[in-house]
Formats: sequence, structure tokens, C-alpha cells
Amino acid sequence: MAYILFAFAVVQATPLSLQDALEKAKTSNSQIKAEKAKVEVAESGRTEARSRFMPTVSLSAGVTKINDPISIDLNEIRSGIIQVHGSEAYQSYYKTGYESAYEGYTAAGMPAEMAQQRAAGVGDSVGALAQQMTQSTLDSALPGFKKKVQDDLFFNARLSVVWPIFTGLKIYSAYDAAKENVNARKAEFDMAQNTILMDVATRYFTLRLSEELTVLRESTRKNLEEHLERSKKLEEGGQISKSERLRAEVALAEAENALEDALRDQSLARMALASLLHMDTSITATTPVEAPEVVRSMDEFKQLAKEKHPGLRQLRTERKRSQAAVSAARADYFPTVALFGYKELYTKDLTILEPEWAVGAKAQWDLFKGGETRSKVASAKALERSLSSMEELTLDNIDLLVEKRWRELEHAKGRLVSLVKTRELADEALRSQTKAYEAGLATGLDVVDAELALSRLQVADLKAHYDAVIAWLGLLEAAGEVSDAGTMLNKTKPVETPVEARTEETPGTGTQTATTATNGSLVPAAPAENSTAAAAETAPAASVASETAAAAPAAPVAAPAEAPVAEKSAVEAKDRVLPAKDSTEKKQ
Repeated sequence: MAYILFAFAVVQATPLSLQDALEKAKTSNSQIKAEKAKVEVAESGRTEARSRFMPTVSLSAGVTKINDPISIDLNEIRSGIIQVHGSEAYQSYYKTGYESAYEGYTAAGMPAEMAQQRAAGVGDSVGALAQQMTQSTLDSALPGFKKKVQDDLFFNARLSVVWPIFTGLKIYSAYDAAKENVNARKAEFDMAQNTILMDVATRYFTLRLSEELTVLRESTRKNLEEHLERSKKLEEGGQISKSERLRAEVALAEAENALEDALRDQSLARMALASLLHMDTSITATTPVEAPEVVRSMDEFKQLAKEKHPGLRQLRTERKRSQAAVSAARADYFPTVALFGYKELYTKDLTILEPEWAVGAKAQWDLFKGGETRSKVASAKALERSLSSMEELTLDNIDLLVEKRWRELEHAKGRLVSLVKTRELADEALRSQTKAYEAGLATGLDVVDAELALSRLQVADLKAHYDAVIAWLGLLEAAGEVSDAGTMLNKTKPVETPVEARTEETPGTGTQTATTATNGSLVPAAPAENSTAAAAETAPAASVASETAAAAPAAPVAAPAEAPVAEKSAVEAKDRVLPAKDSTEKKQ
């Protein structure tokens, strides 16, 4: 029943090629979108760094309230001026009055001494009157010497321009660092996308593998189901014992359990792929699991990986950024020179000390900062040396990764070559056992064993193809070309479901034999006289997983007891080389 639902789901599922899956991941995967947003942030930072070459124009305005108006009081100077002029008038009129009175008194015959005394009194009176009149005139003529220069509430508006013309190359270094940051974020985006697409491709082929293994499980189950039906008929005819029929039922139950496990693994693999693509789980893989043709040598892959590996490109751009950081740190040794200018837009509240506009240049040179600049330069140089060492380590890791993936690919291809010969032997064994069975020279168990051996080889062949594809994808990942895997593997082929069982008459016996297509091979039913042994020996061979372990160890989703396929592929996806991390050794 479960397989009928699976077959219906496959028919209703949306066919999905590898290229379609990769393109879907590029547009819908959340992590790829997040990394793309980081690139946009870096590009905005580059634009911001370029803007520092331009002058800064700002418009400012404000209103201010202070406690009291600001005034300049010079009335003490005014009083001093009046007193000085009064004294001068006093001296002038005193002398004139004295001389006139003295001459008059001496002319009248007054003694000189008495004339001097009386003339001094006249001069003093005249001088005092002149001083009083002068001070009064000046006091009324001169304004008050107290001036209000700022009201307690005033407004201001100013247009300012500042243009740094020399900063010790700090602005140039910051712009270079911003440009390299864009390249670093792009390399980080490529690396994240490369890793995610590798996960997508791995999960895609895991799904395809689980779908084809499910077909094999169903074929085995159908064969054992037909064998059980024949055993029941033989038991009713008294030709076999009840225990032999029970052993056939046990073998069928184990095959059904294996099929259920395969369906669960397939469902998990489908959900794992759908979660990466953010789409519905009603999908089926159409790109077959077949070892690709490799058109490059291992040395070519190594050279390509050293040139295009996203992690290595990211390290190289980060190293360029560190070199720009050294230049930026050294800029603090030099002065900063800038041009400036401003224009007051609201002049009504300006004080007598403030101009309406001004232009000029200013310079600042920090002569001593406690060794801060030297520490910045040393830190930037240390970071550059660290990144250089990490780049060397990553180059070694990439060489090791390519070497490992290449050997895995060669190993898988070697297994495929050997399986071709073994497959020929298994086909011939099945053909011989079938003919011997038809001639009454072999038992049904011999035919079933030959068929199960062929099934194990089919699983092993599928696993070898899967390993070859994954190793090849690993080479593309190291070269940063996983996105091209879909175009390189442009072949599509839907998963074939088993043909319904049909009955044929065994020549020379009149016995009806049920046959079922199992990926191109036929499993004839055992004749009545040999069905007992066949039913007894089929149970331990019903688990294709245990059979596959003998022919192809550790095949994904082959064993019911193994971890789910999607979980295994997710663990394997984390086991790749990242920049400056020797994860290749961990994976080995």
C-alpha cells in the first residue's frame, strides 16, 4: 500500500532536473539572499568611502536664549574724556584771566605781590567757570559709551563648506579598503553559494538514489510475495511443510520492512532537498545518478582551484584590505590640511565681532599620541602576516582536497569497471540457473539467489555511480563551478517503476511461472518440487541492505538500520575545506 502511494506521488510530483534545482536555490535560498545583501552593504560602504574625496557642505540654523543681553559699557572712558577737556579749558582760561588781571592791577599802581594774589583769584574764577562750561557742553554733546551687542534671544543661520585636501593618504587608503571589502564580500557570497549548491546537488542525488533504491526494494518485495503465493499453493497440495511457508512469510515481512525504510529515507531526502529550495515536497529527481565524463586532469583541477576557489579569493582580498589598513594607520604620522568657508545667511542678530562670511585653511598635526599610531601600524602589519599564512595553509588544503576528491572519483570508476565484469558473471549465472531450473536441474532457491546477487550488484553499481558523482561535484566545488554542474549533466531520465507481474507457462512442465521485471531482469518462480528450499533460503537474503553491504559497503539509504540519507548528506556537506581551516584532514 505504501509503495502504491509512493508510485502515485511520483506520478503527481513535479519533475526536477539538477540544473532546475540549482537555479531554484540561487533565487530562493535564504542564506544566498543574506549573503547577497552583504554584498550590497559593502557596495554602499564603497560609495560612502568615495564621498570623502568631496567637500562637505552643511547648512545650520538655530535660536538661542541667554540670561541677560550682552553690552559693552565705556562710560568711564567718556567721563575721563570730559574731565580731560575740562582741565584743559581751566588751564587755558586761568592763564588768560590771570595775565589780564595782573596787568590791570599793576597798571593801577598796585604792588606786584598784591597784584599777583588778586590776579590768581581772578584766573581761578575764570578757569573754573570755563571748566564747568566745557564739561557741561561735552557731556551734552557726547553720546553714552554703553553699547548692547547681543540680545538675550537671537537667531543664526550659516552655510559652511569644509574640504580636506591632505590627510596623509588616509582617505585613499579607506577607499581602497572599501573596494577590497566589496571583492571580499563577493568572494564570500560565491563561497556560500558554492557550498549551498553543493548541498543542493548532494541532496538532489541522494533523493535520486533513494528513489531508485526504493524501486529495487519494491522489486524484491514483489518477488518474495509471488514466492509466498506459490508456497501457500504448495502447502495446500501437501508438497511443503508449514514451517517452509512461514519462512517465506518472514522473508516477505523483512522485505516489506526494508521497503518501508526505503520509503522513509526517500521522504526524508525529499524534505531535505525541498527545505533548501523553499518549495513543496512533491518533487522527483530526473537527472540520473551516472558517473560523469571528466575532461580535466587532476593538475588542471588543482590549478583551477587555486585561481577560482571562493575561499582563497576571499583571503586574498582580505589581505589587500589589510595592506590598505597599514597605509591608513601610517596616515596618522602626517598633518591634516583642509579648506573651509562659511556665509552667514541671517545677519540681523550678528554681533559687531562676527563677519558675514569667511574663507581660509586650517591644519592639524598630532605630534604625540602616546604611541597609539605605532601600535595601529604594528597591528595592521601583524594582520597582514596572519592572512598571508592562512593563504598558504588554504593552498595546501585545496591541493589536498582536490587530491582526495580525485582519488575518490578514480576509486569509484575502478569499482564501476570491476562491476561490469561482475555484472556479466551475475547475468550469466542467472541465465544458467534459469535454464537449469527449467530443465529440472536446479532448485528455485538457486534462481532466487542468483537474482538477489544480481540485485546486490545493481545496488553496488548505483552506489558507485553515486560516489563518482559526489566526488566529481567535490572537484567542481573546489574549483568554484558547482553552479555549472547542471549544464554538464544535462541528461534527464525519470525513475522507472517495476512492471506488474505476469504469468508464463514453464516449458515442459505445464506449471505457471510468475515473472516480474526488476530493472531489466526476470525472476522466475520456483517449481512445486523446489519451492520449499527456495522459501527457506529467501528470508536471510531478503534484506537488500545486508546484501549490498557485501557488494558495496556503506551505500546511502541501502540499509534500513542506517541513518537517514538526508542527515548523512547534511553531515557530509559540513565536511568540506573552508579558508584557513584544515577540515580536509578531519573529513579523512
